Amino acid sequence: MIIFMQAVNDIFTKRYIRGGRLMKKVLITVIMAIGAAVFTGLGCFLTFAESCEAVSGEVLRLHIPANSDSDIDQQIKLRVRDYILAEFSDELSGSGSLEEAEERVNEMLPEIERKATDFLRENGFSYGAKAELVTMNFTTREYDRLILPAGKYRALRITLGSGNGHNWWCVIFPQLCLPSACESSESEEILAEFGKPQGITLKFALFEWLNGLF
Repeated sequence: MIIFMQAVNDIFTKRYIRGGRLMKKVLITVIMAIGAAVFTGLGCFLTFAESCEAVSGEVLRLHIPANSDSDIDQQIKLRVRDYILAEFSDELSGSGSLEEAEERVNEMLPEIERKATDFLRENGFSYGAKAELVTMNFTTREYDRLILPAGKYRALRITLGSGNGHNWWCVIFPQLCLPSACESSESEEILAEFGKPQGITLKFALFEWLNGLF
């Protein structure tokens, strides 16, 4: 910062000496104000980055990639989604922490995979499903009224066939896409725990602005 201000001083001394000291002081004040705003913005950016990490560390997502982007593969993806959410709603609900949710999912992986594969077979599909608990990179996405920033998230991934088609995703911890949560006020309480969506949106907008500067 000191070097920056010295450079500014040298430039203005050479270019504006004829204009008097007033012009020089005004311009230096403007530069200092801009510098202060940038450093303040960087501080907000660091706070936002910490918030992103905190959110990703409290969420378990459900990720279902389809076999392909054909109409029939995309349709069965949604049917598998509905079937799995209905079949395992009780088991996936009620977890008090991400760790507990992961433990439950990990125990159910073989059954989830078997039932998803059986469902595909019963509907005339030759390919099966693979269920696994993974860490994945996600872009910034909006779910209901909650904005999930980009980052690494834990996810229950149910891959259908080759998994080369567009995916469907939701949040299973907190329980935002489970029928048991949708039938009560639980989803409202969960959203409140993550803070007001407006605040998250403003921080994300600030991040985009700062990112554009650099």
